[in-house]
Amino acid sequence: MKFDVGISGIAKYREEVTGDTPEVIKGKDSITIILSDGLGSGIKASILSILTTKIAAGLLRRNIGLEQVFATIADTLPTCKVRNLAYATLSILKIKDNGQAHLIEYDNPGLIVLSNGIIREIERRRRNIAGKDINESYFQVQIGDILLLNSDGVINAGVGGIFKLGLGEAGLIDNLKSRSLFAEEAEVIAAKVAELAECCYLCKPCDDSTSIVIKSRLQRHISVFTGPPHDQNQDALIMQRFLDSDNQKIVCGGASGNLVARISGKKLQTSLQYEDPSVPPIATIEGIDLVTEGVLTLNKCLEKLEDYQITKQFSKGSDGATLLAKALLSADEIIFLMGTAFNPAHEEIMRSLQLKSRFEAVRSIENILTELGKETSLEVF
Repeated sequence: MKFDVGISGIAKYREEVTGDTPEVIKGKDSITIILSDGLGSGIKASILSILTTKIAAGLLRRNIGLEQVFATIADTLPTCKVRNLAYATLSILKIKDNGQAHLIEYDNPGLIVLSNGIIREIERRRRNIAGKDINESYFQVQIGDILLLNSDGVINAGVGGIFKLGLGEAGLIDNLKSRSLFAEEAEVIAAKVAELAECCYLCKPCDDSTSIVIKSRLQRHISVFTGPPHDQNQDALIMQRFLDSDNQKIVCGGASGNLVARISGKKLQTSLQYEDPSVPPIATIEGIDLVTEGVLTLNKCLEKLEDYQITKQFSKGSDGATLLAKALLSADEIIFLMGTAFNPAHEEIMRSLQLKSRFEAVRSIENILTELGKETSLEVF
């Protein structure tokens, strides 16, 4: 089981920074999500929530248990003596790859768990850790569940204005359901929640509002075939491995596409429509999820992944390089099957356009994906 996380938020009206700080820690067999809301707003609140989150994240990366993490934070951060409130709230949610979840909540709105679009109540017990009353829960996350972790700015959105008591959990869920948003990606849902909160505040938010959306799903595996084998006697063997796989299948290269079509007995259909003038059109083969041109598309895909590494933003588009990059980023495990058959046409193109070779481009793409936490492997033949 894997988990996609989307985060979005807005700052209080006329504040430059938000007092909410989210953090995501991806481990080998688990994921941990942290949300802290600093007391008040602006720079002071931001510093308090950042300090709380960073302490928690640092301890969790050292494999310290959630209870001890909270106890350390509770002993570290003081309480406002005037209002008798904690200087920062804290929610920590740890989910293992088998779906087992451990949740600790301190003065934040409760985690919302949705199964098939319906709120599933989770059992919480009240505990006292280091003098602080917290809610703790152990529960099981199922495939397809959606988990919503919000700061109080979201739940209270519109209070005293368009809503007497604020948006509330029920109002939030009803709105998402009415707009059929549960099928969207986690990032999209989180962005829509933040937009909803801002609308409820009539574009003048009275509080920082942060939404974290977690969607559980099965692992995604992709096989990318690019370049025919150096030894043509290997064609049938390599194609059998590629075509018999249950993975999502991607083919990069004209000769590669022709080989797949010949061995599979399916027709290769090439589009003549350029979605991007700098990227050759895609093609289609029945049973193959994506078919693109080879060296040019791989180099463009590499550029897009390099940009994503820096900006964490992805440009919209439906050209082959964009579709390839998006598919690779959405996968958990990617297997590259790369042939080394020599194509003299590539040498002239690479020299004139100063492109990386197929091997160089694939290795560079593999390195970026590994740095992004993907499991990758490369087989050359």
